[in-house]
Amino acid sequence: MKNKLLLTTAIAGLTAITGLANAETKVSGNLEQTFKASSGTGTNAGRSFGAEYNIGLSNSAELSNGMKASFGFNIESNQNGAAADTGMTDSHYLTISGEMLSLSVARDNGQNLSSTVVPHISDQAGTVVDGSSIENVGSVDAHNLDHIRLDAKVAGGTLTLRYAPDNGASQINASEIADTGKSQQEIIYSGSLGVDGLSVQAGISKEDKLTSTDADQKFQKYGVAYNFGQIALGVQTMKDEAGTAASKVEYNQDKIGATYAINDNLSVGINYQETEKKTAGVKSASDEETLMVGIGYNLGGIAIDINYADVQNLANTSGSDAEFFQIRTIQKF
Repeated sequence: MKNKLLLTTAIAGLTAITGLANAETKVSGNLEQTFKASSGTGTNAGRSFGAEYNIGLSNSAELSNGMKASFGFNIESNQNGAAADTGMTDSHYLTISGEMLSLSVARDNGQNLSSTVVPHISDQAGTVVDGSSIENVGSVDAHNLDHIRLDAKVAGGTLTLRYAPDNGASQINASEIADTGKSQQEIIYSGSLGVDGLSVQAGISKEDKLTSTDADQKFQKYGVAYNFGQIALGVQTMKDEAGTAASKVEYNQDKIGATYAINDNLSVGINYQETEKKTAGVKSASDEETLMVGIGYNLGGIAIDINYADVQNLANTSGSDAEFFQIRTIQKF
């Protein structure tokens, strides 16, 4: 009887595995190659080439209860000399979804606060500009950590509740524990609020303090944009708080941007952002100001974008001005 039960269990498991293997597996990937040049007050000019390449696998299955399971991962490599960056599982996810709600266990997946609704050409200024006071996202970004999240379809968009139990490095296997003691939480909404052409993003991310000398790390972003057809306009404000309780560093940034689609393949854009910095409540003498213009062209199998950024008071340092020029090609499959 025992052997018969074991045999039945084995057959059932084999059937499940076979059914999963017969499901369609999708392969996707991309290659990005970048040339960047910079020059600035009191610094030498710099030039470099870089590349990043990704490959991902994804699959899905209909569950017996009528819900759907989606799962996959992405592997990323680049030219950074650091061992941790030469090849890694960049993202992974398992999502169980119904008609209105979905539950995910994932990393670097789902909507996030590093994105923006402000229209721009390819990379944001925080990526094009090296050494900027604040880049795309501040000190807290639970999206990039191993997390669990709930997504709900509401008001013409998606509301995300995310919890990451640990802000340390992700573990190399599924059975290891290494807890830094700091957890992160996020609440994000992005969508149209039911209005055609409207894009709204609002969210807050928070990291709990570990000791009495720490400060809670907080990041918040609010943006709105509207697409008039060939023209898109958007504005955004965000605030980042980091550091210790005695010496908190606070950034406040406002951004505005516009793009114009000359035709289906060619677009131009302009962005301006201003960043204020406070340390222990004392404002820096100068705000960082960045003006960036860009052009993007789609050749079909290859997209090319060019961005030029002029920065005044880089890193909120008076008189530290710089220019950045970037060309990027993107190939996807």
